[in-house]
Amino acid sequence: MFVAARTDDDREAGVVSEERIRIDLVRSGGFAGISRRASVDTGTLPPAEAARIAELVKAVDFDALGTLAAGPPGRPDRFQYDLDVHEGGRHHHLTLGERDAPPELRALIDHVLATYG
Repeated sequence: MFVAARTDDDREAGVVSEERIRIDLVRSGGFAGISRRASVDTGTLPPAEAARIAELVKAVDFDALGTLAAGPPGRPDRFQYDLDVHEGGRHHHLTLGERDAPPELRALIDHVLATYG
């Protein structure tokens, strides 16, 4: 199964491209220093949940976040996120601290950890 992922232009034109999305997420650090892992592949999900993942991924501007990922190391007692998103032929990798995650990325991280972690 593949998920229909759309750009704003595609939505207006009614065009749908089919892309499978795979996400691997590691949250490390925090007060206890315990790592938590989560992975999801939309190819194994029911259509409604696969569409939810696709919408959360589409909301994130990975290009803009690339500049945050090159920032200083994490702060003590804070979480750090290592995120890999494979979307069709594209791959996004981010490593950033919890305070650097904008709301749309937080929504993706929170959903993946709560549902698949």
